[in-house]
Amino acid sequence: MISLKQHIDRLDRRQGDLLQSTLEACRALVVSFGDSGARVCPSLGAEFQHNLISLAAELSAEAAPEQVGVTGRRLEQEVAGWGDRASEYYRQKADEIREIMLTMTEAARSVSERDQQYKTRFGDVSARLQTIGNLDDLSQIRSLVKQSATDLRSCVDRMVADGAQTNARLQAQLTAYQDRLLEAERLSSTDPLTGLANRAGMERELQNRIRAARPFCLLVIDLNGFKALNDTHGHLAGDALLKSFASEFRAQFRPLDAVGRWGGDEFAALLDCPLTEAQSLIERMRKWIFGEYTIPVNGAPHKLKVSAAVGLAAWQPGQTLEQIFSDADQAMYADKSASRRTP
Repeated sequence: MISLKQHIDRLDRRQGDLLQSTLEACRALVVSFGDSGARVCPSLGAEFQHNLISLAAELSAEAAPEQVGVTGRRLEQEVAGWGDRASEYYRQKADEIREIMLTMTEAARSVSERDQQYKTRFGDVSARLQTIGNLDDLSQIRSLVKQSATDLRSCVDRMVADGAQTNARLQAQLTAYQDRLLEAERLSSTDPLTGLANRAGMERELQNRIRAARPFCLLVIDLNGFKALNDTHGHLAGDALLKSFASEFRAQFRPLDAVGRWGGDEFAALLDCPLTEAQSLIERMRKWIFGEYTIPVNGAPHKLKVSAAVGLAAWQPGQTLEQIFSDADQAMYADKSASRRTP
């Protein structure tokens, strides 16, 4: 028969296990919600995803109940704010589409009115020419034909000029809208913190390469100790490190290689080269971008040593986006495990 103390200890352990399982489920749910937000609205999703990853990191087993409550309220505010921003973003997009449709409608109406005016003028000239059969004076007929020819030439010249102006105006408007759409697409594919491609942009690049069926490699990187940096020095210091690292990371690749921030402290690159060449690049990268970084902490420079786990996979014909990323992800976690075993 167990003692009351043993029974209480078992209950405490069960409650602790239940609390830890609950917090883990909450962390996974928060991160998943951030991923969903990034997919629903890519233009606003990167910052939202980053903020939710940071909040999820605060829900650790050591967190006090008061801290969990504070994190929950911040999470509620973050989700509500993202909802408001997403709603406003799509409202603006709807307004832009409506503006384009109104412009096209106005252009069609203008062309219709112009054509009606010319139809009336051509009708007047035609009616005038029909009266020639009733005239006997040759000089009067000649004058009437000459005047009609002048009117017709003037009418045609005006039609050409009006058509050119209308086309130029429409072309200018369409070019402006196209530029706005391209800029919107660029922003929706860019991580606002680092300026690299975001996850949505990298996924598009991946799909393009898979469709092209040309050999390429996927490289993924996960910074070591980033959560500890945020916990110790704050998220501003973490953001400063991400920006510095992203700049060095981008510099290692060719201009045509796709380089992006996959999310949180994970980065990725798509290399249009064989596996052996990509492996050589990793060795060079470990030498040049891992090491000491200086970032501002509370207004003063602070030196940090940065390392990361690296995963590399070569695309195989027939593989999907999920499959090649899974291969690279597994290689990265194997590298992380190996580095932990290394003294």
